[in-house]
Amino acid sequence: MMGNGMILSIAAVFLAGLASPLAFRLLRGSLGKYLAMVPLGAFLYYASLVPSVGGGGAVRASLPWAESLGISLSFHVDGLSLLFLLIISLVGTFVVIYAAEYLRGSNGLGRFFLCLMGFMGSMLGVVSADNLILLFIFWELTGITSFLLIGYDHEDAASRRAALQALLVTGAGGLAMLAGFILLGVAAGTSEISALNALPAGTLAASPAFSWIFALILLGAFTKSAQFPFHFWLPNAMAAPAPVSAFLHSATMVKAGVFLLARLHPCLSAHELWVGIVAPVGAATLVTGVFLGLRETDLKKILAYTTLAVLGTLTMLLGLGTALAIKAFLVYLLAHALYKAALFLSAGSVDHETGTREIAELSGLRRAMPWTAAGAMVAALSMAGIPLLLGFVSKEYFYKALLAADGPPLVWETIGVITSMLVFALAAIAGIRPFLGPAKATPRPVHEAPWTMWVGPLVLGALAIKFGVFPGWVGEHLIAPAARAVVPDAPFDERLKLWHGWNSALALSILTVAGGALAYRLAPAWRLSSQGLYRALAAAGPEAAYDRILDAVLGFAKWQTKTLQNGKLRNYILTVGGFAAALLISQIVRVPFALDLSRMSPPSLPGTAVCGLIAAAAIFACFAKSRFTAILTLGVVGLGVAILFFLFSAPDLAMTQILVETLTVVLFVLAFHKLPLLREFSSAAIKARDAALAAVFGCVMAALVMIAFHFEKTAGPISDYMSANSLPLANGRNVVNVILVDFRALDTLGEITVLAVAALGVFAMLRLKAPKP
Repeated sequence: MMGNGMILSIAAVFLAGLASPLAFRLLRGSLGKYLAMVPLGAFLYYASLVPSVGGGGAVRASLPWAESLGISLSFHVDGLSLLFLLIISLVGTFVVIYAAEYLRGSNGLGRFFLCLMGFMGSMLGVVSADNLILLFIFWELTGITSFLLIGYDHEDAASRRAALQALLVTGAGGLAMLAGFILLGVAAGTSEISALNALPAGTLAASPAFSWIFALILLGAFTKSAQFPFHFWLPNAMAAPAPVSAFLHSATMVKAGVFLLARLHPCLSAHELWVGIVAPVGAATLVTGVFLGLRETDLKKILAYTTLAVLGTLTMLLGLGTALAIKAFLVYLLAHALYKAALFLSAGSVDHETGTREIAELSGLRRAMPWTAAGAMVAALSMAGIPLLLGFVSKEYFYKALLAADGPPLVWETIGVITSMLVFALAAIAGIRPFLGPAKATPRPVHEAPWTMWVGPLVLGALAIKFGVFPGWVGEHLIAPAARAVVPDAPFDERLKLWHGWNSALALSILTVAGGALAYRLAPAWRLSSQGLYRALAAAGPEAAYDRILDAVLGFAKWQTKTLQNGKLRNYILTVGGFAAALLISQIVRVPFALDLSRMSPPSLPGTAVCGLIAAAAIFACFAKSRFTAILTLGVVGLGVAILFFLFSAPDLAMTQILVETLTVVLFVLAFHKLPLLREFSSAAIKARDAALAAVFGCVMAALVMIAFHFEKTAGPISDYMSANSLPLANGRNVVNVILVDFRALDTLGEITVLAVAALGVFAMLRLKAPKP
């Protein structure tokens, strides 16, 4: 029953999203409070799994799907999945409550909740999926829904650009990851993640394709979690509304990449490439995040770059891969989810109530916004690593992992301490400075936000205090089971402590506070003096490269459209026919076959006469001086083909051909009789070229028929296979229907898609209204 509950919890989130547009019409501003019950119910269900999963068990559920391809709707919840499920559903509950008030008055709120709940359900699916292909489907759903959420304000060019950038970067990585998943499934003989992680250490590393598997999967993870050099899309995603930013940064899509690295750690980390690539990339992302964050003056942008730094930290810890590093990774993950969601929600409240997010315009807000200030300042202190908060515990374990890591002396420690100082400074700038000091005039009169907007930060801040002062329960029931899922065979200390005594890690924490306070004081001067440096780096950075690549792709598309899709039917036929003939010729010359003329029936007089009539009509049509004559001669060609069908015992095709040709001729006559006289636009050279292409294409098609005739005696007609397998494979007795919807289902789906797009286009045209004069 527990397994079914897992599937039902995800399905309930999706169904709630689908019902949101209709529910919004009925409930209006109250929708968020009712909708929040869905993720809250999911959170309570996941919390009920803690005793069984925390004790070393797992919740499994599976439904058959494409069994012939080894794909099933399988879910597996162990300690790692459960930690993510709890974070996603808890933060999601507060985000839904918050969003209803933050976007109050927006007519698109129903659409927003449709996308938000779809986003939440997709992320729940990512962290609980036990099949690689199922995980990929949920993975791509997070990309699509995040695109819609980031671009929620679709009338704003910056929002559209940021949404497209996020979609393209993460989508490209996702396609690479899919290729890696397929190779991984082939190499291992299974696509079930639990089975992959149960393989003996080094099994996959011995595969000849492992380097490709590793590189492709890492591309997917790095683009999703905005690792250097793909980091630039994440700060730009701040164009999304504040609740989206809070959910995106703390609990959902940006954590999907690090989740994937942790999920596949048992089967991929045995290779030397793991430490050699994953840890350095994480370190580079960490340094990039804090360095770029120092230049920002916008609250959300500052928080976005600190998220980037934390994602780098998490990736670096996973790359180090020791049991202590994995423990630090999980504690850091939980601490970040709590304080970052609270900070983003608080920043949104500040913007909502004051009309600005610029730090120079914000000061002394604690008097007018006491509850928001309390939640934000506790979260900022946790982010800074101040004692008695979970952020301090995570910082301690982070330093302990770096001190115990292999590698060049003091490299990891130096990177960790310096970047932690800068994170401290950024936490003070974004989470404490706006609320302290003398009050300043703001674009709007300041007052406290509604309770639905500060309850989330306050509760999340309280949890950061509780788990920081009493971390034992978290360590035993959440961190330890998750760590065992990542490093199953490693020795692991289940205890999680606030105080470790006077040691090197504590000394580094003290140094971090002192250095962070100094960095906070020096940050304004650095920001003013380094603008030129930042501009130079931006001009040569990864985002500039992305812009150049995108411009090149769009430029090529414009050239291709102008050259090949210029609205002239003659050019379309010339291009399609020429390329088709060239491709077919390149393959025909590679096919060894000998034509057996003895198997061919001798030509009959009726057949020869009809073929001659068809050829004569076709040639006559080329030299016709009027449209009416050309249409009639083409009709003769079509009727001649129908007669050939009769002669070769295909009366059904013949009747269809006659009906189509008759209707076509009638329609052509009705459409063309009012057009001006036929004129010649082609020179003699162009006519010669077209005639040559037509002759070549005809010869190629004739050759294809001959080759098919040759191989018929060895392969046999495909109709025998269709008839024999229609019932056992597709459970259908109507062979034609089975061919359409099963054997060639993708072809049929493509045709349906084309018709649907055309119908939407027609509908849009009908809805257009002429502009008023």
